[in-house]
Amino acid sequence: MPTLENLTPFAATDFLSLTKEGVECLVLVVAGSFVMPAPGRTSTAPLSLCDEQLAPRAEDVYWGEPEKSSLRYETQATYTRPATDVLLHGRAWAPRGRKVTRMQVAVRVGSLEKRAVVSGTRVWYRSLVGLSASDPLPFESLPLRYEHSFGGTSASQYEARNPVGVGFYESAKEALDKPLPYIEEPQAPVRSWSDRPAPCGFGPVARHWQPRLGLGGTYDAEWMERRAPLWPMDFDERFLQAAPQGMQASPHLRGGEPVVLEGVSPEGPIAFSLPAPRLLARCTFARRRERRRMTLDTVYLEPEERRLVLVWRAAFPAHRELATHEVSSVRLLEPWEDAP
Repeated sequence: MPTLENLTPFAATDFLSLTKEGVECLVLVVAGSFVMPAPGRTSTAPLSLCDEQLAPRAEDVYWGEPEKSSLRYETQATYTRPATDVLLHGRAWAPRGRKVTRMQVAVRVGSLEKRAVVSGTRVWYRSLVGLSASDPLPFESLPLRYEHSFGGTSASQYEARNPVGVGFYESAKEALDKPLPYIEEPQAPVRSWSDRPAPCGFGPVARHWQPRLGLGGTYDAEWMERRAPLWPMDFDERFLQAAPQGMQASPHLRGGEPVVLEGVSPEGPIAFSLPAPRLLARCTFARRRERRRMTLDTVYLEPEERRLVLVWRAAFPAHRELATHEVSSVRLLEPWEDAP
């Protein structure tokens, strides 16, 4: 296996992978965990390192059983991400913990911004005009998970964009006395039991959910005969993005971007700037040596743990050269050094 020298204060790992074209590559991944500042005021000080540096995830982690819950963390074992995934794990909190019936959550990272409306429990009831939504009940907090966004399963169908959600019904009879989604896009609120809005979420989208699944390519008999186990010819690298639409930053974030989180703490907004360390990866083979600046392609915002995790990646072509690999290393660039 490859040898990796980690000269950073963060956690690091390496692994072998295949690109879309079937080229062997060696991938270096670094994950840096930082202490998120306290809510209620803007922090201008550099963020401190967490005592525990979380290793890059080697496998998927779900909130519960994989087929019955949403994805919490996706493995970092991918060779690239064309954009930076911005992912929020947290709860919607009423201001100062005083119950509300409806509120907004907002995430802003650089020029990226996403909002959601969060409501208390509502159900469909029979009215003079058919089924109507009840007034939302007061609530103090709610997990920001896809289980509370539009989706779910019925007797014979399921919502392919979010099978674990709520609010998906085949008939008015089935919807009667059943709940509406709690988390919605501000511009697409549910007005009828038959509405089919896009699920609204801030966490990773599982690979077997749409529309992400559709980017993975065609796995048919021709693929089995001519291409397997490589990626299909129509594979789209956007499949490797785990963040939902509106939470993918392109071009990649570089660090230093302002961050504002609203509605995720009872004490008020959380505001700070992303740390901006510059990381250099180097890979040495018997006949060549390459170095390149690592790309920031995942940002985890975890206000409940007061934790920010940044993930950087670099991939080195190594087709038919893995046997000649000598050593890889990752380190911080000095302020005076030019980035490659």
